[in-house]
Amino acid sequence: MATSWAWGTSTPPPVSSAVFSISGSVLIDAPPEKAWEILMDFDSYKQWNPFVRSQKILNNPNSEPLSVGHRIKMDPVHLPPTLDDTNVGFLQKNSTIVEVTVLDRENHLVAWRTANMLPRWMLDAERWQMINVKEDGHGKIKCKYESYEVFKGILAYVVKWFVGKELKVAVDAMAQGIKHRAENN
Repeated sequence: MATSWAWGTSTPPPVSSAVFSISGSVLIDAPPEKAWEILMDFDSYKQWNPFVRSQKILNNPNSEPLSVGHRIKMDPVHLPPTLDDTNVGFLQKNSTIVEVTVLDRENHLVAWRTANMLPRWMLDAERWQMINVKEDGHGKIKCKYESYEVFKGILAYVVKWFVGKELKVAVDAMAQGIKHRAENN
């Protein structure tokens, strides 16, 4: 690659730098601030998010607002996505730890990168989520939620093979969950 771009910086990784990527987006009939508030309210995930059922900030003893450098434990992560926590098989529940790499509240942008015990050359993933303003042509403000995650490293091939399609379904389900919550609450 001829660019000086590096993973884990304040700009999204190019899809071409990855073994594979997953993306999803949805138009939401609500202001971007409302969708952003839903995305950042980790305590409400159990109510609407069929993909990532819970997110807890690990290194935040003083309960400060989320910031760059915070580590988040996502547990459980459902593949395939479901709001039903009781009938999920053992192999359908996962967990992961990520570190916030970018947080821009003003522009509704958040990114995190895997922070597991594996070396990055084995498995590295970075997920970007953003909410942009969209006008409907009649002066009504809507928004667009977008998410994409890029995977690299030797084990990315294994992830792609075993759960790549389920990850795509899960990212789309999360987008639909944000949409439903923003438009109906």
